[in-house]
Amino acid sequence: MKTAFTGQVIGGALKLDEPIELADTSRVYVTVVPIESANSGWAKALDGLEQLHRERPIDSGGLRFSREELHERR
Repeated sequence: MKTAFTGQVIGGALKLDEPIELADTSRVYVTVVPIESANSGWAKALDGLEQLHRERPIDSGGLRFSREELHERR
């Protein structure tokens, strides 16, 4: 059985995006993690990666092709 679900808080109650295969009045343990805060870790990591790229850019020293050369068709 699936154990992670998404949903919304509506009027103080949780409304899940899909039904759960449990009998009515079943007791469950619930941990609520707002999606925005769960994704903020990824945003911070991406910001750090972009800052690192600005501070220490990678240059392979290889050939640089123009747009025309990249899209040349024979």
